[in-house]
Amino acid sequence: MPTFEPLKVIKQKKISDQVYDQLLMHIKNDTWREGEKLPSENELKNQFCVSRISIRQAIQKLTALGIVETRQGEGTFLKKVTSDNYTNMLFPAFMINKNTLTEILEYRSIMEVGALELACDRITEEEITSLERIVSRMEKNSHDDKKFASDDLAFHNVIARASKNDLIINVSVFVFELMAESMEHIVTTLGMKDGKHFHRLILEKIKQQDKEGAVRAMREHVANTVVRMG
Repeated sequence: MPTFEPLKVIKQKKISDQVYDQLLMHIKNDTWREGEKLPSENELKNQFCVSRISIRQAIQKLTALGIVETRQGEGTFLKKVTSDNYTNMLFPAFMINKNTLTEILEYRSIMEVGALELACDRITEEEITSLERIVSRMEKNSHDDKKFASDDLAFHNVIARASKNDLIINVSVFVFELMAESMEHIVTTLGMKDGKHFHRLILEKIKQQDKEGAVRAMREHVANTVVRMG
């Protein structure tokens, strides 16, 4: 059984949240294997030197995020760790960061360019067809910001999947979930003109098998968004 250090009281943060943070750290560090039973509430209470209520609240938070499951009369067990679990683990930390949008845009300026470099060599005809459908919808759209934002993310999602790199795909899913609510604001703020131009340009370069041109267009597209939203 892992050894837990007694918690130091931090007035700005609830005890149950500190317990949650430490349990999450142990889960990320593979202290318990998939399907393995976690220590009982009483064992955790004694290890952490906190109340049973604080332990229960921390477990409830892990359960709500789909990281563990509690079985009546049996205890609490670690669920299978998937990309969705990691999304749930990370999401709260990102949501409390006031600089989230800026940081995501900066991240995109690095990751989406790299993903496109791989995608240019690995993309299928079916994926190119999907991109064409998305861009065509964007070009016909003149008033629906929400739909345009959704298509914008869909375009980049296809690029990520075309990279055929599971890590890029899973991380992109997480980032796009963070972006979902903000993208409509970006479209409303910047309009649709640049989006239509760059997505068409990127697609045409991909179809022409012009990897350098596609990457250059993607880099300019994301950089332009960063600057205009800055």
